[in-house]
Amino acid sequence: MLYEHMTSPDVKEAAEKGLVAILPIGSVEVHGPHMPLGTDSITAFEIAKRAAEKEEAVVLPPLCYAYVLENRHFLGTVSLTAKTILAILEEVCDEVARNGFKKILIVNGHGGNNALLKVFLRDSQAKKKDYVVYAMIEPWAPLNELANNLSEGRTYGHACEIETSIGLYLFGDHIRMGNVKRESKLGKTGLPKGIETAFDWQAYAIDLYIGDPRHATKEKGKMLVEKMVEYVADAIRIVRKETEVPRLLDEYYKKTYG
Repeated sequence: MLYEHMTSPDVKEAAEKGLVAILPIGSVEVHGPHMPLGTDSITAFEIAKRAAEKEEAVVLPPLCYAYVLENRHFLGTVSLTAKTILAILEEVCDEVARNGFKKILIVNGHGGNNALLKVFLRDSQAKKKDYVVYAMIEPWAPLNELANNLSEGRTYGHACEIETSIGLYLFGDHIRMGNVKRESKLGKTGLPKGIETAFDWQAYAIDLYIGDPRHATKEKGKMLVEKMVEYVADAIRIVRKETEVPRLLDEYYKKTYG
């Protein structure tokens, strides 16, 4: 069920049934010369919808604006500050919980959100919330083996053969394959392993796409999407039934705040 399509009585019924509310979060950022700026947001939303069809859940409108400082040097990117993103996440989750949903599952579609989402989960411990937030920070993680097989040893990453294949399957009309003329150029800062800077990504992803997206196909995308949907559907089922995290939350608040 899509939250924006529901009526007020629908919300009441879904909350009383104990359905999980899914919050997809993506980004608006450059994805090479060929993929739409909303790739991460569209993908996260589509995966969440398909998973919710398998395991009954409520899918909230996606958060499209996110943390994309690393890609602001390419036109099209819209990035909010970390402070703003954390505030938006908290207020949206608070409102969803106020409407009766006590389990919220964040499905992330943008790697740049990873660190912030981990901070958000930890920070919520100090807020004495009456709901639990779960996060699939890297819902693409189960795709690694399949992606390695499909790419046949070729380099992949952002706006790559793998992500482009997913895009061709989910929103192929918005992919401009003719804009990709060559394999991407890759670089590095030259610093020793173990030393990180704020510009490691900019040094590496010179073209803001990785590898050669021209190897992408809709058929590969279908396999990748189906695997990711199953992963998220499993998570919905587990989150709806599990009781340990709510118990730990209650115990933590009692011991911490009395």
